[in-house]
Amino acid sequence: MKTVNLLVTLALLFTYGSANAQFGKVMQRAMEQTVEKKAEEKAEKLEEAQKAQEEADAKVADIPSEIPEVSNMPYTPSESEFGFFAMKEGAVQVFATKDAKGKITSQVRNTIKSITGSKNAFAIAYESEVLDAKGNPANKDNPLILNYRVVIKDGIMYLDMKEMLGAIEGLDGIQASGTAMKIPTNLSVGQTLDDASVKVKIGFINCSAVMTEGKCEAIEDITVEAGTFRCHKITQKTNTTAMGIKTEGTTHTWYAKGAGVVKAETYDKKGKLLSVQELVSNN
Repeated sequence: MKTVNLLVTLALLFTYGSANAQFGKVMQRAMEQTVEKKAEEKAEKLEEAQKAQEEADAKVADIPSEIPEVSNMPYTPSESEFGFFAMKEGAVQVFATKDAKGKITSQVRNTIKSITGSKNAFAIAYESEVLDAKGNPANKDNPLILNYRVVIKDGIMYLDMKEMLGAIEGLDGIQASGTAMKIPTNLSVGQTLDDASVKVKIGFINCSAVMTEGKCEAIEDITVEAGTFRCHKITQKTNTTAMGIKTEGTTHTWYAKGAGVVKAETYDKKGKLLSVQELVSNN
């Protein structure tokens, strides 16, 4: 059970720490299924599952992410430099995850701790805390908090999943590789995005995810509990594999400049809605 909680926690941190709020949600389902399947499988099935995982991992890029270096000097970006993340020091955002019926299942609170760098090359330092459905700390005795950065340089926003993983306490021996998520700040309708990937190994648990076919489909107004935002709608295909269990899906994510993810929807490969994430507070 401890392993299940650890993996679910990891996935929840992915969900709102990443530039795409759905990446972690799909991975969460795959990892939960992995642990359940692991308990039920016979020993002779393990070798076959590991082989399938190795084949999937071969498709995930192992090239280290090239996240730009920035200075440690305090910096306040101008509105013209805003990317698709919250951009003001001290800003606090709360996101709610809902199931297909609209019931809140969890929340995440993000706080910008600092912004450092210089014009056209700066880093936003985030603190992200996992909350329960009512907005209370998911673990009262030991709050689940993750610290990570988003880097923007020359009009490109970078998020390195490996950096996020390294910030999670209690995950000694974790191995992670992949390619960073990148979103241009001047994104336009019809523009495509580079693929992003991550491969994670925690003990005997192997997980990988690849996001492909990213495209900006539209620019439209989206209203959520936190207000109405002018958003860029991005659609992506997501493929995850965990111990031989494969999951395919599609995500629709709405990003607003200076705010980040406003709303995101996850669908399975048959087009069935699985979950929705929304911005419920933006202060």
